[in-house]
Amino acid sequence: MAVLAAGQSRRFGSADKLAALLGDSLLGEHACRTLAGLPSAHRWVFAARPDHPCVPGWRAAGFEIAVNPAAESGMGSSVALAARLAKEAGAAALLIVLADMPLVPLSHFQALVARGATLGADAMIASAAGDVAMPPALFGSAQFTALAQASGDAGARHLLAGALRLAGDPTWLIDVDDAEALAMARARLT
Repeated sequence: MAVLAAGQSRRFGSADKLAALLGDSLLGEHACRTLAGLPSAHRWVFAARPDHPCVPGWRAAGFEIAVNPAAESGMGSSVALAARLAKEAGAAALLIVLADMPLVPLSHFQALVARGATLGADAMIASAAGDVAMPPALFGSAQFTALAQASGDAGARHLLAGALRLAGDPTWLIDVDDAEALAMARARLT
């Protein structure tokens, strides 16, 4: 599994959104804490730097930190790096999760993995809020070559357009990109 945490937080202002407090931990730690309950042979967090404030929490949840030296080029570089590492590790599938989506429950991740297991190497399953396909998403090993070509801010969006969709509740599929979304996440967490 790959948690993407190397974004530039441009819409959040000068602060690092992943280091913002959400409940009793940092925003960027929530997804990894949830994913700690999901079995996986490989766990990576893709960060822009090795000294991110979330590193202790990520490691405590069992994640290896993979520094993306091209983070400023957009999410696609993290997706591509994740696909290459998954391929090198001989992974059967890759679950891609955004670190700034802190409210996704373990049951949704489990449903993505279970559906992917039934589809095998060709699996490509996106979360969906209405008609919008989005992460978290699961890709079977046959998709790794295409994922390794991802670039820019779009990441794997072009692949998600053709993915099977697993419906999720829009209230927990929020992506915290600005202070308003952080306030909504804080309200939902209480």
